[in-house]
Amino acid sequence: MNDENKEFEFINPKIADEVIITMAGIATSTIKGVTLVRSGVAEGISSIFSRNSYSKGIKVEVNENTVVLDINISVEYGNNINAIAREVQVAVKKEIENMTDMDVAAVNINIINITLEKQAEISELNIDTN
Repeated sequence: MNDENKEFEFINPKIADEVIITMAGIATSTIKGVTLVRSGVAEGISSIFSRNSYSKGIKVEVNENTVVLDINISVEYGNNINAIAREVQVAVKKEIENMTDMDVAAVNINIINITLEKQAEISELNIDTN
């Protein structure tokens, strides 16, 4: 039998949760007025040495071809929280569905902090202000 004539069945690749989390983190970080949440000084230091700083504050649940995400963010003071949450949801859903062909069932946004612009810049740089 000729190898070219063999039928080939395409099987969807298994995408690691960390890859989906990274996509969600990158999409979230593109929204003006949003910073991903980092839990503390130790995490800030470890993120300096980590390849994947987007994974902080994001949880994912994948069931077959369906994705549910929980994303914790901080919003810069003065921005409309509901509008930013919607922008994050749309950006994350679009990114994951376009890159993976998976269905995004939910993007749950948890606003857990309000930051001032200077605080956001400092937390992005992981600088200790004391």
